[in-house]
Amino acid sequence: MENNKKIIIINSLLVGSIILNLFIFTSRMRFFPWFIEDAIGYLGVFLTAPILIGIYFILRHFHKLQLVSKINKIIPLFVAVTSLIIVIMPTNDFLNIVALVINITMAFLAAFSLFNRNLNEKSKQNSSGVLYKI
Repeated sequence: MENNKKIIIINSLLVGSIILNLFIFTSRMRFFPWFIEDAIGYLGVFLTAPILIGIYFILRHFHKLQLVSKINKIIPLFVAVTSLIIVIMPTNDFLNIVALVINITMAFLAAFSLFNRNLNEKSKQNSSGVLYKI
């Protein structure tokens, strides 16, 4: 499989696991329909954190080959570490909001990176000298 396709798949997994992490953190907020009273939903962080750390090591390999940016490499590690810190520490509403802001920001950055890579691939295909009729 071509490296660009692998990176797109890894970035898609990254965005999906960050979104899953967002659902886990919002399970503590009463106004969402997936509210869990006793916060057993936080155990899901122990499922998503190893996935995010694995994605980090894969992206680190691609960063050494200069195929991904440094920010794209650090996103999964940053989300995993902050998620684990929030789960291990005593929680309050402020920490939940901080975790949500961090996860939403990182999800947007990862999605932007994925979208930007797709646009770059399409522009390379169109600049290969092939004319397309519209």
